[in-house]
Formats: sequence, C-alpha cells, structure tokens
Amino acid sequence: MVSAALIVSIIVAAIAVAIAGAWFAGVFQPLIEKIALYFFKAKAKAEVTALKAQGKKEGVDFLEGELKGNKQAEGVANEGLDALKKGGIGGIKL
Repeated sequence: MVSAALIVSIIVAAIAVAIAGAWFAGVFQPLIEKIALYFFKAKAKAEVTALKAQGKKEGVDFLEGELKGNKQAEGVANEGLDALKKGGIGGIKL
C-alpha cells in the first residue's frame, strides 16, 4: 500500500506546481497590485501620524499628496506593478 506521506507529498507538489504556473501566467498580478496599494496607503498614513506627532500641520508644513507613501500608491494605481519594475517608485523596485 502507498504510504500517507507519499500521498501528501504528491498533493503538496501538485499544489506548488499549480501556484507556480499561475504566478508565471500573471494570474496573481491584480492581487499583488491591491496588496501594494494597501501597503503604500498604510505607509502614507503612518507618515502623516509621524509628522503630526512632530507638531506639524497638514496643509501648512506638509501636503498629504506629496508624501512618499501616497506617491508610491498613486504610481501603482496608475501604472500597475510595471511602475515598480521600470525604475521603481520611491526607491522600491521589483
């Protein structure tokens, strides 16, 4: 009889091959873009919090649209992940 470990190994390998195929086919691209947008927006929010903690005021000392995180999120939203591959957005490259 076939051992359970062999069956589990075959199933795990098949799942890994399916995920790799989907990755190279670009199926995960929209998901990765959404994750990148979420990350960059969170980064911008953290920048605003840090600047406000320093006593700076929005509109006077800084503009939210000029923050690094917002610029990166805008680049991903407009150009997709290709913006990261071409020259990077704010120093982040793929």
